[in-house]
Amino acid sequence: MIMQLFGIVKVLLFSVHVIHLTSSTKEFDRLKSMVKHLENRLNTEGEFRDEDIAEITIRLDGIDKVLNATVGKRQPVPSVAATKAGEIDFKTVETLEEDLTRLRTAFAEEKSEALRFRREIPKIEKNLISLNEDVENYCKVAVNNTDQLLTNFETVKHVSEENLITFGNDRKMLQSMSEQIQLNTKQIKNIETLINDLYSKMEYLFYPTSCRSLTAMGNAGNGVKQLRQGFEVYCDQLTDGGGWIVFQRRLNGKTDFYRTWAEYKNGFGDLNGEFWLGNEHLSLLTSDGEHELRIEIEDFEGNSAYAKYSKFKIYPEEDNYKLEVSGYSGTAGDSLEYHNGMIFSTYDRDQDKWSSNCAKSFHGAWWYRNCHHSNLNGRYYNQPGKSDSTGINWYHWKNNRYSLKKVEMKFR
Repeated sequence: MIMQLFGIVKVLLFSVHVIHLTSSTKEFDRLKSMVKHLENRLNTEGEFRDEDIAEITIRLDGIDKVLNATVGKRQPVPSVAATKAGEIDFKTVETLEEDLTRLRTAFAEEKSEALRFRREIPKIEKNLISLNEDVENYCKVAVNNTDQLLTNFETVKHVSEENLITFGNDRKMLQSMSEQIQLNTKQIKNIETLINDLYSKMEYLFYPTSCRSLTAMGNAGNGVKQLRQGFEVYCDQLTDGGGWIVFQRRLNGKTDFYRTWAEYKNGFGDLNGEFWLGNEHLSLLTSDGEHELRIEIEDFEGNSAYAKYSKFKIYPEEDNYKLEVSGYSGTAGDSLEYHNGMIFSTYDRDQDKWSSNCAKSFHGAWWYRNCHHSNLNGRYYNQPGKSDSTGINWYHWKNNRYSLKKVEMKFR
């Protein structure tokens, strides 16, 4: 009986030590492999990418000089229509300059991202070296402890079952060995926690800061992505050059958009279906740099249109998520200019300029003024040709009563 017990304890002790040590070693090897892969990738691709960026930057500078010289001489590149009419098309020059600015920004972001990765690599390697030393030291101590414990078991197991009652000291020895096993297990778990924490930090480095940064990394697929800011977004990588963060979508009316201030602040719905990303997220993501807005709408007859704005920003909650938007282009007409500079309103927080409550009267939540030219968070009427100003309206395309079938709002 006692011999069997000793045999079982011996096997368990050895198994616990081996299993935990093997698990830790595998995790550590996986970390080293990831760092090596990242370092090789940066070293091999970074040099060529830097050369490409430098070359393209030189070309952009050359094009920029030509454009400046052209504008200075009042001889911009004419469009076909302008050429036939014998007029100068300054709009074409402005469009080219905007494209150049966007290209410069994209290259700058990519270069900044590569530099950030390169700065992080030495820190990760330093942490790995330190962790490797801790693991090796622990392994030495753990192996020695295990050997000692096994020797003690070999000594004790020779005691016969009849005489065991006289060996109180052996019981103390067993208790001491049990405590040592628990201590070893705790130490192993602490090391595993350190490894997992470091692994999480490394994974965090690979999270994008925007859908546009994913585009620069070669990720061209649409779908839900985890951002380094700590939340998920839906990325549209196919429309108009990609890099769009979708923050609103209406498809079928399955999600209720008649919500409170708190719900619009935090967001609601399904990122793969109908949803509102959240005003707090919008404020955070548009706080730095310049951003474009694109709104795509569709009626029940299969017709579609879009409105694009070169400047888009949502201010923080202390400014009541005020909307800043300008620079319209597109096919839908500008039904957002009327709402520029307005703060957000919901049925439980009336902040419009009307004497009554726009959100309640028009069954929505929006940057209402007095009250709306657009109401894209209005009631969903799944009825072709439905005419109601409480619906999903875009005045300059269909009038302010036609209720649309689909809407998608996105920015980059």
